[in-house]
Amino acid sequence: MKRIQPLIIFMALMILTSCSYFLTDHKNDYLKEKQTKSIVLPEDQASRPIVDYFPINTENNQQVGVEYEIPMPQQVFSSGTSNEVRMHKLGELRWVYVETLPSSAWPIMKDFWTSSNYGLSLSNPNTGIIESNIVESDGKESKLIMKIEHGIRQASSEVFVSHVIQQNEQWVRVTGEDNLEAKVLRQVLDYFASSPSSGGTSLVALNLNYGQKAVLKQSDNKDSFIELNLEYSRSWAAVDRALKEALITVNDLDRDQGVFFVEFSKQGEEKGFIRRLFSSESFVGNYQVIVKEINDNTCMVTIVSDSEDAKVFERDLLSEINQSLS
Repeated sequence: MKRIQPLIIFMALMILTSCSYFLTDHKNDYLKEKQTKSIVLPEDQASRPIVDYFPINTENNQQVGVEYEIPMPQQVFSSGTSNEVRMHKLGELRWVYVETLPSSAWPIMKDFWTSSNYGLSLSNPNTGIIESNIVESDGKESKLIMKIEHGIRQASSEVFVSHVIQQNEQWVRVTGEDNLEAKVLRQVLDYFASSPSSGGTSLVALNLNYGQKAVLKQSDNKDSFIELNLEYSRSWAAVDRALKEALITVNDLDRDQGVFFVEFSKQGEEKGFIRRLFSSESFVGNYQVIVKEINDNTCMVTIVSDSEDAKVFERDLLSEINQSLS
């Protein structure tokens, strides 16, 4: 015991010494330091040259009133992850889906039109519209119009192509299965697939990144809903896909009424963590997922439960659908 006491005293002194160092204010210790000699490299070693990566333009800086052209900013590059590209079709509507932001898809599509035989006559990054040159065939003028939009999912783009002809001084879309739109979209698909996965982002097209098509909102009476900036047919198909991806059971559906009859299970929130961990009990309720058309390009998704107990989990079901959509 007598041998252990000195060891305990020594350890206590060490701890107190360490604590006193960390508790002492050392912010001005650098003022006490002395300057040492500069490091001298051996003659056979060369120092790394100092490069000014942000040089200041000193030319004409004394000339007041002289117009100076500011250079365009360099492109911002995205990550090197591969982008999924695929063709979608719903009725007569076709589009190309690509997992990249519209601001990244914009320069790729401009290059597509510039290098193609269709040419490029107009490009507006604010609206995401690109138009080809006008050609005359069978006495009628025609052109191709591309629209780049933000997709339903986050960080995704949708590319649409319309083939229009001029009739009675108006541009009218050419309909039918075997038209030029399908051919051009296939070329767009191949062009995206062959483009580098790490591409540039157009700074002038950044506003296209904010046009998301699925947004979770809240009404004035605090009821939650999903706003889909899509026509009814696409909204119905999108919700149908989201329910399947979320593994939510659909017992029945009525497309004409815009209703999915679903079964949704949720772990009881009133249980503690330990009880939830070892318990398999969960609440199962029946709900109606309603897709309602607001106008030609907007739909609203709401949830209606069949009981007061199920009403508690309406927002959870809506969040599951919104997560699968985005």
